[in-house]
Amino acid sequence: MLTRPTSLAWVVGFGAGFLVTMMLLFALGYLFIKGTGIWGIISPSAGASRSSTSCGWIGIGHAGTLISAILLLLRQSWRNSINRFAEAMTLFAVASAGIFPLVHTGRPWLAYWMVPYPNTMSYWPQFRSPLVWDVFAVSTYFTISLLFWFIGLIPDLATLREPRRKQIRADELRPARHGMARLRPPLGSIRVGLPAAGRSRHSAGALGTHGC
Repeated sequence: MLTRPTSLAWVVGFGAGFLVTMMLLFALGYLFIKGTGIWGIISPSAGASRSSTSCGWIGIGHAGTLISAILLLLRQSWRNSINRFAEAMTLFAVASAGIFPLVHTGRPWLAYWMVPYPNTMSYWPQFRSPLVWDVFAVSTYFTISLLFWFIGLIPDLATLREPRRKQIRADELRPARHGMARLRPPLGSIRVGLPAAGRSRHSAGALGTHGC
């Protein structure tokens, strides 16, 4: 995986994903300019298409979690690659679902008002508002999905670490080329053999001090 060259299929997939992301940014910019009325909202308390779209993305995220959970409970040995795909799909789906309650306010840069936090103005969000429910639901689901994805990824991270460990060991065994100071071993690893007749009292005391 680390040495495989970039293929044409990867470039095409990246280009398609980039175009879709630009479409998202264009749609959000158009929404901020025109307002949430382009969703067909005729009542201030209605969510229109944003509610159905957000719930649809949440459903896609649940599907990824369900696939991972079923394969884990059945203890399938071939589930690793499918789990990675399903859990990553869950994270992206939850992130996409969180966009719609955020932009539904019309002023997403003030979204932190929906998060309860201590402040000098004693301002607290309206807990009967579905927007506040969305904040707690999406943040909780994203946190749990992220932990589920990361725990399953630990063996893969250990696999990626091994080539680096081998390189570090090779660098430690390689002789130093920049000065004699780098050739000096740690003091605790010095083992000096001196002739018995040539040992002085000072040398014996020094060597004994360092456990040699």
